[in-house]
Amino acid sequence: MAGNRVDATAEGDDPVTVGGAAEPDPGGEAILDTAIWLLADGGLSAFTIDRLASTARVSKTSIYRRWPDKKAVFRAVLSRWGHRAEVVDVGDFATELDQWYADRRDTYNREGFREVATSLLELSVHDPEIGRAMDADRRSGWTAIRQILRRALDRGEITGVDDVDHLEQFFLGPIYCRAVLEGQELDDATIADFRRLSLAAVGYQKAPRA
Repeated sequence: MAGNRVDATAEGDDPVTVGGAAEPDPGGEAILDTAIWLLADGGLSAFTIDRLASTARVSKTSIYRRWPDKKAVFRAVLSRWGHRAEVVDVGDFATELDQWYADRRDTYNREGFREVATSLLELSVHDPEIGRAMDADRRSGWTAIRQILRRALDRGEITGVDDVDHLEQFFLGPIYCRAVLEGQELDDATIADFRRLSLAAVGYQKAPRA
C-alpha cells in the first residue's frame, strides 16, 4: 500500500479559521488519509504520532494544532473513514436493496478496509470513548438500510417480520462477517446469493403499483 500514501505537505501545514469556524482543511484531510494508510499498513500497534508526522511529512505541532492527542486523531479518522450509503427511494424494496448492496460491496472491498476496521475495533475494546464514537458512526452508516427496511414494511413488501432492529442485523450480519471478520472479498456471486436468500427469508412481495 506504500504507493497510496498522501503527502500532507502538498496541501499546506496549518488549518485556517475565519470567525472561529473551521475552513476546509486539505492539509488536515491529508494527515487523516495518512493515518488511515498507517492503520491499514501496520495496524494499531505500529501507529504513533511520531510515525504519522514523519509519514505525512508534517511537524507534530501541526498535528497537535488540529487534534490534542492520539485519541482525537482516531476519532477524526473514524469520522473521515466511515461512509453512509446513499440509496434513492424508488418505491421497490428489491431495487433499493440492490443499490445498498452495491454501495456496501464498494465500501468493504476498499484496499485496507479490513485492517482499518480491525484496528478501530481493537481500540474500541480498550477505550470506551472510542467505542461510543465507533458505535455512533456505525449506527449513522447503517441508517440507509433501516430506511430501506422501514419503507418496505410500510409498502407491505416484507411479511412475517416487523422488527426493524432484527431485520437490520439480519441484512448486515453476513456482509460484516465475510468482509471484516473473515477478510474475504464481497464479489458479485456472493452478493447475488445474499440478495436471493435475504429476499426469500423476509417473504418479499413486490408492492402493487398505485
